[in-house]
Amino acid sequence: MTAKVQVLPSGHAFTVEPGESLLDGALRAGLSIHYNCNSGSCGDCRARRVSGELGEMLHHDFVLSERERADGQFLLCRATAATDLVLEVVEARGVADVPHQQLSTQVSKLVRLNDDVMEMHVRTPRSQTLWFLAGQHVRLTLGGLAPRNKSIASCPCNGMVLQFHVRRVANDPFSDYVFSKLKLRDTVEIEGPFGQFVLDETAERPIIFIAFETGFAPIKSLIEHAISLDIAQPIWLYWVARHAQDHYLANYCRSWHDALDAFEFIEISGDAAGAMTAAEVAMARAAARIRTDHPDLSGFDVYANGPDTLFAEIGASLFAQGLPPERLFIDRVQRF
Repeated sequence: MTAKVQVLPSGHAFTVEPGESLLDGALRAGLSIHYNCNSGSCGDCRARRVSGELGEMLHHDFVLSERERADGQFLLCRATAATDLVLEVVEARGVADVPHQQLSTQVSKLVRLNDDVMEMHVRTPRSQTLWFLAGQHVRLTLGGLAPRNKSIASCPCNGMVLQFHVRRVANDPFSDYVFSKLKLRDTVEIEGPFGQFVLDETAERPIIFIAFETGFAPIKSLIEHAISLDIAQPIWLYWVARHAQDHYLANYCRSWHDALDAFEFIEISGDAAGAMTAAEVAMARAAARIRTDHPDLSGFDVYANGPDTLFAEIGASLFAQGLPPERLFIDRVQRF
């Protein structure tokens, strides 16, 4: 039967299905637990049983001392639940809890999302995963090029397979390499994670996400994490782009709208008009649409990602609608 697990000291709770490891259940529920191998070799997912009975304990190479076993310590990745449980588990509650990491990964998949956006998947070694929080970014090094900061587009629930969205940019060696030279199993060095653009999990206010083109990558990670947490508050996603085809995962966003009770997806694009660029038109339209949809933003949180020059105008509009400045979270990433 399904078991309920309470986590101390955070008070988080999750459920595990029969035969499912406690680590898999915790990650599925959005808990930020440190682990590396997921096979019982590293010992990083150690926890302590406070009450309840563990189920089957699979073999593991990591050796717990007799004293640790007597204290109720075990590995989450190798244990199931026989009854409801209360556990002591180390969780990351903020960016300061996540250590700086360096690891070598290999390209596992390259997906052309449209003519100008590539989704790059990299896989970590079996003995090492990347521990990060949704919305953070890392520094990538590939092909002998200068390092590039890129936001992680995937959910922290899987630290072994990481996704990145790379936009083709004229005269940019990094994007040119990804589109024309990068191959499966090529090595990509990763350093990080970095950044404060993470979800305030303690808040219960409605959330607005605003993404400009590939600025959707960290927003995607945040939304997937919010879904894992099963948050109750309504979510609006405004995806802004110069052209309609730049909403390169629109169908995926529509699937969120179909599956969730309180999720709205709004696509906004612009075309050059007079002295304004298509990007400027799109952002002006986004500001106008948000003013119409939400005249009073005093009770909202807003997470935004895109060029600072474009967000200056929309930020002023949000504040004019009553959004407290401390509730506007903007991703600050030096892209080049």
